[in-house]
Amino acid sequence: MREGIDRAISDYAAGIFLRHFRSGVLLGADRPSLELARDLDLLRAHWAISAPVRLFLQYLLANRHEAQALLQFQRRSDDAVARGRIDARASMIARRVVGHPSLIVSEEPVRSFNTGPNQVIAWVVHTAAVHAERLFVLQPKTSAYADLIEAAMGEISAVKRLDALREPLKNATSGRRPRPNALRDAARSRRQIYRRAISAYRTLTAMEAGDKEALTAVLDSTLTGPLEDWRRFELAVAASVGEALSLELGVPMRLSILGSRPREPVLRCGRFSVFWQTGSGFYVPPLREPSEVRFDEILTGYGMSSSKERPDLVVVDTDAGRTVAIVEVKYFAGDTGNARFREAAAQIVRYARGFCDEGDLPTLIRRSLIALSREAPRMVYESAVAPRSVDFAAIAAGKVQNWVRERLLTAP
Repeated sequence: MREGIDRAISDYAAGIFLRHFRSGVLLGADRPSLELARDLDLLRAHWAISAPVRLFLQYLLANRHEAQALLQFQRRSDDAVARGRIDARASMIARRVVGHPSLIVSEEPVRSFNTGPNQVIAWVVHTAAVHAERLFVLQPKTSAYADLIEAAMGEISAVKRLDALREPLKNATSGRRPRPNALRDAARSRRQIYRRAISAYRTLTAMEAGDKEALTAVLDSTLTGPLEDWRRFELAVAASVGEALSLELGVPMRLSILGSRPREPVLRCGRFSVFWQTGSGFYVPPLREPSEVRFDEILTGYGMSSSKERPDLVVVDTDAGRTVAIVEVKYFAGDTGNARFREAAAQIVRYARGFCDEGDLPTLIRRSLIALSREAPRMVYESAVAPRSVDFAAIAAGKVQNWVRERLLTAP
């Protein structure tokens, strides 16, 4: 059962990102607010660490001897030495021109790896390296994607050290793509390293064109792949909030999941910004209550300090410059929905004290949301000063849009 809901959460989140990125590619000219150039760079960054590229790199490292060389002839002039087939006519002419009686011109056979199919491999490797390095610079130290990016960069560095690719890599640039005949030769080859290189290349070009299958292959293996189950659920909830805001406001949402930095929102939609695992800069620690002070004293007695908690998601009205909702997300397996709901409700009350004045607490609490992976309780008294609650089944059914319409966008 747990594996089923994990897969469903991943598919749900990837589906939202797919719709966003696909519309960004296809409708960029009519929807300039999507910042098409930025989205394409993020998509290419996803591609650089995605499964199609990683599988190609791993196969190449394990089967490096599959790279084929081409026997070429290089003309050489030496003194009484022939390193290949002698060109008698060229030798006689060279001797008369330079006055050297023992000069020999020959055609030396030389193995070269700078062939069309190897140039395709070199271009894929070089381009993946460029985008992976750019992506790594954008990541905070605590990023859940750091390990995935570092692993991909390690494989790329190992491939770059292969002797067979040194010559093709010298001429590889991201701005100049492989020629059609090089792509054709690689596609016709029976060797897997060239077929996998072509597969990675075609995934990139298809993704740039908005192909659904290519986008799914890339986003599903990167955007939700490296995350723990609970982080993946938080990301899915954040995406559902962004899509609900987009539908209600009639404006596109702008995602910055991989490129986000500390204290920056993971998505924007109109005047709203959604922050993930950060206080958004609007949080002011409230005065400690007597019970909290006592708790701190107990920890101090053991040389410990209280851990710094932060909301899972914070929705901010950037025009008004204030927090309008707190979203607590609880993914659980063995516990009960009621127990996790009580925990989330207590956290919302505690966090709300740091985001608004005492008089605004009821409004902020009513606008907030509790998202459980399952077994969300049903609200009995709609007028109560309490947040709404949903579980993943309700989220997948679009019920977050009801919360956005009835609580988040409705004046208190």
